[in-house]
Amino acid sequence: WDKEKEYDRLGLEEEYTEYLGNKVVCHNIPIRPGRNLAVICESAAINHRQKKMGYNAAQELYRRVQESLTRRRDEDEDE
Repeated sequence: WDKEKEYDRLGLEEEYTEYLGNKVVCHNIPIRPGRNLAVICESAAINHRQKKMGYNAAQELYRRVQESLTRRRDEDEDE
């Protein structure tokens, strides 16, 4: 964990690293001391598996937030 570094918290864009000519997804997960590393790694693995199966939780969250903001803006304009 580096306080000076900015981390991508949503994961909308994937980063890749190349090993022996193969591109491999690279996950940079900031972890503070005392956190449950097993749960964090398991969550990252589940998220990766869901992306491979066609479901991107980060994109879904982004879409829902945008819809909510649009609804609120429209409601405010109607009043």
